[in-house]
Amino acid sequence: MQRRVGVCWGLLALAVAVLLGGALKFLVLGQTAPGDDGRTAVLLTPGERQSVLAEMRQLLEAVQGVLAALAEGDRERAAAAAEAVGMQATSTMDGVLMGKLPLPFKKMGFATHGGFDEIAGLIRSGAPVERIQARLAQTMENCVACHATYQLPVQAP
Repeated sequence: MQRRVGVCWGLLALAVAVLLGGALKFLVLGQTAPGDDGRTAVLLTPGERQSVLAEMRQLLEAVQGVLAALAEGDRERAAAAAEAVGMQATSTMDGVLMGKLPLPFKKMGFATHGGFDEIAGLIRSGAPVERIQARLAQTMENCVACHATYQLPVQAP
């Protein structure tokens, strides 16, 4: 009887270890390899790579939209440009793709989306343009850090 209990505890411990290992791989490490230029290569399918690059272009377009609208004094358009890439934009992210991204990459991405929500709030609250620009510059630090840290090499389909 005690032997069966010991075997059960052993199997339970093994199952927990496998689950924790999977969670570590899925939530923290992602699918990465050393890059050819000293950065970390995030290994994605061609379609996943295009999805990430499209999101990056949307963020860049939002920056341009916020800056152009503020320069013209159109706060509503500036706020709308920022909100378009806020946290609500993350609600449709592919879970498989998210699992391939390393945790620091995800953290920078979510901080960037959250930053755009804060920028929209500053714009709508009537904050001075200098304060809005400072928050935008702070948010853009995530973009610069991400591009300095990661690469998205083209992978075979």
